[in-house]
Amino acid sequence: MPSRIAAAIATCALGLGALASNAGVATAASPSPARPAGDAPSLRSAITARAAAIDRCGYQIVRSHDSRYAYSVSGVVGNSTRELKIQAEDDVRISGRWRKVTQVDACKGEQDQRPTTLRVTGKLKNPEHYDPSLPRTIHSDALTPAATSVIPKAPAMTSVDRLDPATVRVTWNPAADHPDQVLLMERKPFYSSEIGLWHPYTFQHDVPVRATSTDRKLERDSDIPAAARTHSYWVRVIKDGFVSDLRTETPLTIEP
Repeated sequence: MPSRIAAAIATCALGLGALASNAGVATAASPSPARPAGDAPSLRSAITARAAAIDRCGYQIVRSHDSRYAYSVSGVVGNSTRELKIQAEDDVRISGRWRKVTQVDACKGEQDQRPTTLRVTGKLKNPEHYDPSLPRTIHSDALTPAATSVIPKAPAMTSVDRLDPATVRVTWNPAADHPDQVLLMERKPFYSSEIGLWHPYTFQHDVPVRATSTDRKLERDSDIPAAARTHSYWVRVIKDGFVSDLRTETPLTIEP
């Protein structure tokens, strides 16, 4: 996709949250006003984050996000610090607030050593565009990962059944351990009026915690290109501010 179209899609995505009841899109935190020189925020705690172990090698970090910065995650093993490989990342609406959820692999190159602490670092992507008082590098505090037991388990999808030509019923198993939120994720064609085309987009829908199905409408416009027609569905759960393992999500798909 040409860079102009990609940029337009990214721009229009910021305003999609009100398109459907309880639908979500990936939004970034609004930039803070420039501060006077000498009044920059603390470089140690400019990123609010928490972490938990997913398994022996995987860790989940749930953090605040400022789109002006590019982020990395590092781990402390013994006396050394190394950057960790990002395996999965997404924007998730947790208790009505958008957070960036990042999952990293801590085993690469150090198979028998788990990090004792993690830290998120953000580097200003285009420093030449900002006032010199804006920090070029920001950090979270050192994060001690919580136990694996705090990561909730998403229920398995069971079916996507066609009710009529324009409607499907999405069904999944009951969510275990009483999560705080159950989210139906829906990837489907979305029409961008700014660039005048249909393209795949992912929406997040809150559903009742004990629900096991919901009905969804299919996008069937004749102008949708064949490559963008597929609809995909999967379930995500949130408990105590942590999200089910992004790496295990397996969407069920249907063609309209």
